[in-house]
Amino acid sequence: MAGAGRPAELTDAEVAERLDAARSRGRIKTLGAELDTDAGLRARFEAWGRKQGVPFEAHWPGKRLVRAFRQREDRSRERGTPLRRDQPFDCHWCGARVEAGGARVRDHCPACLRGRHVDAEVPGDRASDCGGVLEPVGFSLEGRAGVVVQYRCAACGHVFRARAHPDDAVPPSLQVVDLPGPRRAVGPAEGSGRDPASLDRARTLPRRVLEAVRAGGLWEPGDTVLLAVSGGLDSTVMLHALAATRAAHRGELRVVSLDHGLRPEAIAEVAQVGRQAGALGLPFTARRLDLSPGPGLQARARAARRAALLAVADELGASRVATAHHQDDQAETVLQRLLAGAGSRGLRAMLPLEAPWCRPLLDEPRAVLQAWAELEQLSWVEDPSNAGSQRGRIRELVGQLDALHGGANAALARSARLLARDEALLGGLTEARFEALRTPEGALPWQALRAEPEALVLRLVRRLCEGRVAPPRADQLERLLRWKPEEGGRIELAGGAALVFRGAALWLEPGDLGYGDMRVDEE
Repeated sequence: MAGAGRPAELTDAEVAERLDAARSRGRIKTLGAELDTDAGLRARFEAWGRKQGVPFEAHWPGKRLVRAFRQREDRSRERGTPLRRDQPFDCHWCGARVEAGGARVRDHCPACLRGRHVDAEVPGDRASDCGGVLEPVGFSLEGRAGVVVQYRCAACGHVFRARAHPDDAVPPSLQVVDLPGPRRAVGPAEGSGRDPASLDRARTLPRRVLEAVRAGGLWEPGDTVLLAVSGGLDSTVMLHALAATRAAHRGELRVVSLDHGLRPEAIAEVAQVGRQAGALGLPFTARRLDLSPGPGLQARARAARRAALLAVADELGASRVATAHHQDDQAETVLQRLLAGAGSRGLRAMLPLEAPWCRPLLDEPRAVLQAWAELEQLSWVEDPSNAGSQRGRIRELVGQLDALHGGANAALARSARLLARDEALLGGLTEARFEALRTPEGALPWQALRAEPEALVLRLVRRLCEGRVAPPRADQLERLLRWKPEEGGRIELAGGAALVFRGAALWLEPGDLGYGDMRVDEE
């Protein structure tokens, strides 16, 4: 080592090595004494300290100087959550609870393999404490080292490799594949059928779900959240992802499953959901709806499902009902409403939060949900009724669109997000104008109404109906733009309601059925 020659010739690495060796009180005292007696050695150590940004005073004794430099060196070698060894912690990235003891308390979380980037090996050293998330980006099998995890810092791009520990959650669908040379890569299991992009995105699904809850304000810590789980792929993934991250989002999760009474198999499916909830330590509720086949079954099922979920939420004191709608559902909803001639309000489709409904998976493609379910070796059931429904046929159409123009699902979902932002702005403007125009009795003066831009006229009339009758169809509203009313003139709406011209104003007569014809899209 250079310390045997001229101390001033010590490299930065050799200074760090000598500091690292001074771990006990005796060795710290010995190295401090060397700095007190060897001016050249002390000058070299001080130069290292200034380069690392360590605050110190020239008059400090050598032992104090060594302690200050060792603290800087210890901090530069941290890689993790960070915390002291053998302390339990809740992972900031995935919410997993890591108990104290042995190999499970390390520089990264064994559940998601992530940690905080404060590695000393980045060029520039001090710049290494960037605090970025270290993302696992690959695996390899390397002789005696076993499985090696390759990391990349999401903030600065720094790449490093670390040996996996036995308790690390390396995805079970990864297997060792023979490749030429001394290394063998660990890749997707043969026959998994998952494309690499979906697999890569699937590995980070719990973290993105957690970010969706936090960024979207879907619920606050301590809120009771009712998870609507049918036992299908989507809701099963939602159940397990939210259960895995509950220490981070801190929602009080409850699980409910509904048997519509239309298929004998549904009894076993509901029971399976109950077993999964029990295995995850979550309270479970089952409900039977006893629907009968016949006209309008899908609409009746949606309405019954919505009412049952709201009733259970009320019983349990849940402020949120979480459904497992995802990006493909959003694209299908946009297309379905486009075919029905909807305007921007309908084409905005589903929102992440429409209290009490919330949708933590809304930005995730179904292929990613399936890849994650396979990685986690989850089990689920497929509802055979989906294929023959209108929704099932639209799903086939979306697949054809995706073949015609890659990324059709994501593009349709993006259009819905953009329209939702526009709708939020226009909704605020409409509300302000509605309050300015309406009479104390709740009517809209006809002349003032028709003086507004046509787009605003339609919105104002829809606002007049809001909360009192089923939303008017677009073709009914458009009749207003061509209408030359006389006293007592009417435009009939669904459910026996009507728009009536009386006393130079437009009035709403709610009728007897109210919301009876309202379409419900919640699941």
